Amino acid sequence: MTIIERALNKHRPAAESARRPRIGSPQPKPIDPSLRLARTPASIDRNLCRERRVLLSADTDREKAYVAAYRMLRTRLVQKARAGNWTTIAVTSASPNDGKTLTVLNLAISLAREKTREVVLLDMDMRNPSVFRALGIHPRRELREYLETGNNLHELFVSVGAENLLVAGSVSPTEHASELLAGARFDELMSIIERGTADPIVLLDLPPVLVTDDALVVAPKVDSVLVVASEGLTNRADLLKALNLLSEFPLAGVVLNRAAETSPDYNYGYEAASELGANGKTI
Repeated sequence: MTIIERALNKHRPAAESARRPRIGSPQPKPIDPSLRLARTPASIDRNLCRERRVLLSADTDREKAYVAAYRMLRTRLVQKARAGNWTTIAVTSASPNDGKTLTVLNLAISLAREKTREVVLLDMDMRNPSVFRALGIHPRRELREYLETGNNLHELFVSVGAENLLVAGSVSPTEHASELLAGARFDELMSIIERGTADPIVLLDLPPVLVTDDALVVAPKVDSVLVVASEGLTNRADLLKALNLLSEFPLAGVVLNRAAETSPDYNYGYEAASELGANGKTI
C-alpha cells in the first residue's frame, strides 16, 4: 500500500460522514431568464495557451495523449460527483509549483467538451491569480473586485472556448484573500451561480494548503476537495500534512501530475494528469 493509499484510506471515513449544503440538483431545472448568468466571449491567446499546455485543441499526437489523460480524470471525477451528489469541487495542492492551476484549467475544458452541463471555473487563488494569465485574457472585471464591492456581476464571467465554460478570476493579487473568501459575498456568488446556470459543476482553483489558510476557509463551503501532487516535486511529508489538514472534508482524490509513466498507447509525460484511486502510483 502506497503512502497516498494510506492517507486516502485514513481520511475516507471522515469524508463519507461529512454532510454540507450543496448547490444544484440531480435533474436540470429551468432557469429564470432574468437570473441567467451573463457571460462575455473572451479573446484567447491560442499561441500562449499552446506554450503553457492549455489543451484547447488536440492537433498533435502529444496533445492527443494529454487530452486522453484528462478525459480519464474527467470520467473518474464525474462518476464520483454523481455518486456523492457533488456540484462544487475545490482544487488545491500541498505546496506551490505542483501544477494545480493547469490541472484545474484543463479539467474544466475537458468537462465542458461533454456539453451535458455548464462548467464554471473560479480562480480563487487571489494571492497569485494564474488562470487568466494562462489563457492570455484581460478581463473587464476581476473576481477580487466583485468580492470587495459586490458590483459589476454582469461583467464578471467570460466564456472560454465554448458557451458552456464560464471563467471568473483576477489578474492583480490581494493580501486579503482569506477575508474575502470568508465573507458573505462568496456565499452569495455561489448562490448566484446555482440560480443562473444549467446543472452546473463548479471548480475552484485554491492556493496551496501549506502556504495560506485560504483552502481551509473554502473547504467547508464546497462538496469535495481534489488535491494535486507532482511527481518528483511534491514532498511526501508535505502531502501527508496537507491531507491531514483536509481530513475532515470530503476528498475527491489525489491527482498525480507530471507522471513519467508511459504505455504503448499514451505518453503521460510532463503535465499529464491521472486520478489516483486504490492502486495509485507512489510518488
